[in-house]
Amino acid sequence: MEALYLQYFTDNSKFPFYIQYGYHDADLKVHTHGDFCELVIVFGGTAMHAVNEESYFIKKGDVFVLGDGVCHGYHETHQLQICNIMFQPEHILLPGDVRKLPGFHALFVIEPYLAGRKEFQSHLSLQLEDYEQIHHLTDLMLREYQATVPGKETLLTSYFMILATTLSRLYTLPAKQKKPSLLNIAKSVSYMESNFTEPLTLEEIAAISNLSPRHFSRLFASSYRTTPGNYILSLRMQHAGGLLKNTTLSIAQVAFQSGFNDSNYFSRQFRKFYNASPREYREGCIIPHE
Repeated sequence: MEALYLQYFTDNSKFPFYIQYGYHDADLKVHTHGDFCELVIVFGGTAMHAVNEESYFIKKGDVFVLGDGVCHGYHETHQLQICNIMFQPEHILLPGDVRKLPGFHALFVIEPYLAGRKEFQSHLSLQLEDYEQIHHLTDLMLREYQATVPGKETLLTSYFMILATTLSRLYTLPAKQKKPSLLNIAKSVSYMESNFTEPLTLEEIAAISNLSPRHFSRLFASSYRTTPGNYILSLRMQHAGGLLKNTTLSIAQVAFQSGFNDSNYFSRQFRKFYNASPREYREGCIIPHE
């Protein structure tokens, strides 16, 4: 089985991003993604979408995201028209408020994980008025991608942010069309993103997903590659880093506004995360660990 890499489509290693429109009236053989995610929007036609060992019917308006390492292809295609957007998530930095949207976590994090677990099925299908809006936006993106003018990368990144935010919003409406457990998990993560400075408990977070703490922790760790507790800690550390860079608050005040009641404990955790004390970070703008 052929493995595809982003360098096959673009030689710009500093901006690993690619967009194209494709037309398929014949099967597209199964392949894997070696180092990129792919956002697919179906603009017309139909096909059976093979993902790992399962196949699903896709049609105009369907939207899905596939992560790296996923095997997929198309068969029984009939005038299939799609938009492919290939990107590496670590190079596309979305604003923090986008990550508060349940639809963002459902579409861009949890569904790609499910694809790797042979449990994939897209859950976002655009309504007519939304379809036209999204199609217009991808037209702008494709036109900009094909241009050779200064500022191209900035505009493409901005367009992608608008696209990702719009799709994340649309994902939650109407909720009855989505797989309840998937969207509920996303709602829990959204709640964490919005309330990480509060004293959250695992039981409280899991209850939003209507799952037991143990089951929620297992699903969360599989999707996000960390524990809920470490995820919250990471959000607090990033928030604290921003306060240290951009304000003159004392270390104790930064700790309190980042969700810590004990400034000494905060300083110890901060050093583990940034490999520097809060004071050293403020003075030297240390880059955090990956």
